[in-house]
Amino acid sequence: MRTSLLMLFLAGTLLRADGLGDLRATLARLGGQAPIKAMATYQFWSSQGKPSKPVITQGQASCSVEEGPQGLQMDWGRPLLQVAAREASAQARDPEQKAPTRKAIAGLQPLDLWDGLNGAAALSHTLEGAQELDEKAADWEGKPARLLELKLNPGLSRQDRKYVKDMQATAKVWIGPDGTPLAAQTTTRMKGRAFLVISFEQQSQDDYTFERLGQRLVVLRHTAASSGSGAGQQGASRTITTLQVQ
Repeated sequence: MRTSLLMLFLAGTLLRADGLGDLRATLARLGGQAPIKAMATYQFWSSQGKPSKPVITQGQASCSVEEGPQGLQMDWGRPLLQVAAREASAQARDPEQKAPTRKAIAGLQPLDLWDGLNGAAALSHTLEGAQELDEKAADWEGKPARLLELKLNPGLSRQDRKYVKDMQATAKVWIGPDGTPLAAQTTTRMKGRAFLVISFEQQSQDDYTFERLGQRLVVLRHTAASSGSGAGQQGASRTITTLQVQ
């Protein structure tokens, strides 16, 4: 009897331990293609230059986005485009003038929005080659969840491998009782050397909040923060992309 109970306990433990496999299986089922509309908003903040006198820029822009059988469509409001036109005129007269609206519009990249509307595929790509380090019960915004802690294996091009000497990438993924991802956080740290004499360090963190809509997983909010230093310069940036589904 004791042996049987022990075997049942071990079998249950093994089943629960494959959280990464469960997550991948769920993501494979969330590739729905039902039409979807949303309002996308992009905000950015950046600080670049010498630590004693950084150059700070910030701005935001919004557009409506629709994805369906016709593909991805983005619709920009005329008032926003008029502001961008005025910024271009100001820069033509004075190159030192900032153009935050134009930079924000450029930040709303079509492929990033495509990934946001098709979050299951995007998250699957991030988890390619990942290894599970730990799994435990946790809460996400008051909801019961499983927390997976993972080691990521981001690919580097042959060119990048010449400069990056050390890189560590990890992820945390919160999964609901039905296996649907609720949120994720990825962290990357790297060190390297460029042109033999310039050492650099860079850290980045991405936070995602998901929502399941039918058979589609949508990234409702993506916050990306990064910082780095090299050659006597420091830089930091933060972007927030939100999707308000209509």
